[in-house]
Amino acid sequence: MLESKIMKKLLAIVVLGLLWSGSAHTENKLNTQSNSTNAKGETKAGTGEKTYSKDYTLKIEGEYSEKFVLGHGDCGSSDCKTDRGRVEREIKYAPGKHIWYKFSFYLDKEWDIGKKDILSDGTTASIAQVKVKGVRPPIWMLRVDQGMLKLEMNILDKRCPFLLLPEDMMGKWNQIILYANYSKKPTPWLKDKYLGLWINEKQRQVDNCANQNLLGKEQSAYNRKGTSFRYGLYHSYVSRELNQLAKEAGVEMKLKGWNDKGGAGKSGDIKSFTNKPWKIDWPVKMKTKRIWFDDMVLTKSSKNVWNLKTSD
Repeated sequence: MLESKIMKKLLAIVVLGLLWSGSAHTENKLNTQSNSTNAKGETKAGTGEKTYSKDYTLKIEGEYSEKFVLGHGDCGSSDCKTDRGRVEREIKYAPGKHIWYKFSFYLDKEWDIGKKDILSDGTTASIAQVKVKGVRPPIWMLRVDQGMLKLEMNILDKRCPFLLLPEDMMGKWNQIILYANYSKKPTPWLKDKYLGLWINEKQRQVDNCANQNLLGKEQSAYNRKGTSFRYGLYHSYVSRELNQLAKEAGVEMKLKGWNDKGGAGKSGDIKSFTNKPWKIDWPVKMKTKRIWFDDMVLTKSSKNVWNLKTSD
């Protein structure tokens, strides 16, 4: 009888571990929650698509993938009057000094990459980010800007090299594995770095973004609440992109401008053209963004849990 009870307890622990790590290949059980700033319902782009939905056709495991659509005017709550658009899923804040983030994403075949001769042209968007409660800049953020994937360490104010080109992502699945060490001591098996990044199981060299404590001066804020992982589509300062599109169409908008106070964290303010871009009748609408996520896993460990190859 005692052995039976022990076995049941062990089985329960194993099942809970699988639900957290995702290794059972169940559907997304990452404790996601809705966010009041999210756009909801159908996109304002008028395509009839929902801003967030389950896609039972385009997937790589399980029954469905998660589809995010962000069109012109899609915003919620404070985002609508702070020059932003957003549709994200959020994992609740939780402690953990060594966290692995694994997911695959599929970028729309029609993703807007802009014109090659205008560097500021084309869609910009965050697709994944990790935040500390009460701290405005994310710890790290994966972005697709002008069709190129890049990693930013926002608290540290560091930009990493470009990771993927448009032809690597548009109409294709790509797997991301990111290991983040939020402690004060570096990771020995990662050559004393604090962050490791693998794309399609091949390590990418981002040493300039990984060679110091990821939290900088925000260690105490992290210790209070831990971190929160968010994924989907988030576009800040959309008036910049819309103003550029207006210029290309030959229209000078003559907007007063707006300072987002504290937009750069402790570094200061960020300037854009207006805080209420969706109230303006722009001559050109922003192109709709679409992205899919699947095969999502979050797990806590200071070890190389998937035995990924590291550079010599």
